Amino acid sequence: MMLETWESADKVVKKDVLIKSIEFSKKPTECASCEVVIENIHVDNASVEDLKKTFNSNILDGTIKKILIIGEANCEIDRQIERAIQMMMVFEKSLVTLTISLEGIDQPLTIKFEITLNKVQPYKPIWEWTPEEKYSIALKYKESGVCLFKESRWVDAFHKFSKACKILITLEPISDLELDTKLESDINNLRLVLYNNMAGCQLNRKNYEYTIDLCTKILNKDGSNVKALYRRGVAHGNLRDLEKAVDDLKTVVTLEPQNRTAKEQYLLYNAKLQEANQKFEKMVRRMFKT
Repeated sequence: MMLETWESADKVVKKDVLIKSIEFSKKPTECASCEVVIENIHVDNASVEDLKKTFNSNILDGTIKKILIIGEANCEIDRQIERAIQMMMVFEKSLVTLTISLEGIDQPLTIKFEITLNKVQPYKPIWEWTPEEKYSIALKYKESGVCLFKESRWVDAFHKFSKACKILITLEPISDLELDTKLESDINNLRLVLYNNMAGCQLNRKNYEYTIDLCTKILNKDGSNVKALYRRGVAHGNLRDLEKAVDDLKTVVTLEPQNRTAKEQYLLYNAKLQEANQKFEKMVRRMFKT
């Protein structure tokens, strides 16, 4: 018998249907509650225990029967499992194969398991969410991201902040919605916080260009945002753009004279800038020496 197969465009997720659904149902979407049974887990290049202990999976933790909320995945493995579930119908049983490249391992993980989708509590599609719902769900994702950030899980935190930001982007242009003043202010403030948090993730990952782009978006809206100025300044410094680093960090020190970390960074990059300027002046003098 030929298996009915679905594979993601990036080849990360593959799903072979073992038992077809006996009735047509809508596939799970964001925020849907799904009751699943997971069996027969096999892993290449790692152990089953590593999936939870090392790679932070809450889905493949050895528990057979689980209730999952689509969108709440907090690691790469679980995010890919959600993709597979979103291609399933109620009462379907499938063999799922994940081929995932993760930090800390030389070769991709190949994970295979059988999953049955027993029940779905649907949630309305995102285009039917009210602005209040979008704000509430985005705030929930942001708070999850903050917890991951505190655990130094920069990539997973970034995914949460990014997901929250994408929800809020669907409200643009927000001025056309004629929202309550407080709600509109809360939404705009949350977007700035999300950009700032994403910038923090990128800075910790040493992705300095992305850090600068995100911080500049914030500063175009709020020119005295201390976190954005500090992170952009440090990113400029790491890219050896000393003048821009000093400008941003000097502004932070002016706004917050007691900010010791910013002051240390300012003094560091200012000293490097003065040294670079002195070297340049000496070079110029030598060039024009008669």
